[in-house]
Amino acid sequence: MTTSPQSQTQSSKNVGLYSAIAMSLSGMMGSGLFTVLGYANLTAKSHIPIAFLLAGIAVFFTVYSCAKLSATFPVAGGPAGYIVSTYGNGFIAGWMNIFLYLGFLISTSLYASGFTEFIVVLTGNMFTSFELKLIGGALVFIFALVNLLGASIVGLAGLVAIGLVLISLLAYSAVGISHLDAATLDFGVGPIEGIAIATGMLYINYQGFAVVSSAADSMAEPKKTIPKAMYIAVLFVIALYVLVSFVTIQVTPVDIIKSNPSNVIGAAANLLMGKAGFIGIGLIALLSCAAAVNATIFTATKILGVVVTEHANAAWLTRALGRGQMRRLLVSAAIVIVLVLGFPLEIVGKMASMAFLLLFGVITYGHIRICGQTGANAIVLWFGLVINLALFIFLVLNGIQSNPAGVIVLVIALAATGLIQYRYQCIPKLGRQ
Repeated sequence: MTTSPQSQTQSSKNVGLYSAIAMSLSGMMGSGLFTVLGYANLTAKSHIPIAFLLAGIAVFFTVYSCAKLSATFPVAGGPAGYIVSTYGNGFIAGWMNIFLYLGFLISTSLYASGFTEFIVVLTGNMFTSFELKLIGGALVFIFALVNLLGASIVGLAGLVAIGLVLISLLAYSAVGISHLDAATLDFGVGPIEGIAIATGMLYINYQGFAVVSSAADSMAEPKKTIPKAMYIAVLFVIALYVLVSFVTIQVTPVDIIKSNPSNVIGAAANLLMGKAGFIGIGLIALLSCAAAVNATIFTATKILGVVVTEHANAAWLTRALGRGQMRRLLVSAAIVIVLVLGFPLEIVGKMASMAFLLLFGVITYGHIRICGQTGANAIVLWFGLVINLALFIFLVLNGIQSNPAGVIVLVIALAATGLIQYRYQCIPKLGRQ
């Protein structure tokens, strides 16, 4: 008995709502919560939960935009497909999609670097700095191979990993709340500028909501499943981040936060539950970072697929990468490994936040141009665009003052991707060579 093409197609549409939510959660539950929280607190002080809330509100405008786009254009490339749908298949779409691909690779390297940070937390000085970077690179390579098994395996792996992470963080929060004394709670005023900068830094914690849209071709009803998964995942994560950050900041003395900003939750767990809590949070952080690497490199490869197959004069990429998934995954993994080896965690984190604030601003502006097709409210979209650009400017100005390397690298990346697109689209004879 043979299987009809229609039944084969149906059997491949095996990513349901729960797996879709897990993929979206996986993209948002990476190293950001565990590592960036301490650095953001140095600027926002005890108002870090407010910064998490504001970052969540800021990204929710983008979620609204992407949910409307996904309901109208449920394309497998996710954000890359949205750019093509809103700008057409021209220079801007090609440029932004190459930059978007690089942005997801930067995010993947952030999560891989976070993984190595928590290897240090759990093992001390067992490994040299270079050996830790090799471990991060090996993690990326392993999950590139996992991605070859398909979207359903990526979703299932994310569901299991994120389930364990969420249960652990809720248990940690419950223990922390039981130790709080209302009389000693600190609601001290933080600087408005510091809160704004922290909000921009924490934006990266939410950008992964869009990874689920890259699995549209593996869903039976992507127009319904993707928006539901985005909204449910983001609302849940906003509440979780505010809760976890509030508990962490209230139970951890300021001097401990300053001395170890990359592992504030681990320090808090140590105060609450001793060595067992410290180790437990470290293991959960490792699992969270691994899940984020798994989901984010999946999305990056899908975006590369859009660049290869959809954009004009991309024959050179098709010849270089082929039409299959394996070579694209290996190329993506190789670039991420270079980023892991070349840049420290803090710089990568700011680069990723700036990149996605800019990219989602571009997507939202494109959506405003065609909002009549999607039924989206133009006023809501304009709010989202203004918020994204304001946070982007705050983060760039702060980066120039505190650590210009990340801003410089991002500007170079933006210029380089524009030149690549110009060469192969605006000078057609070169693109055909």
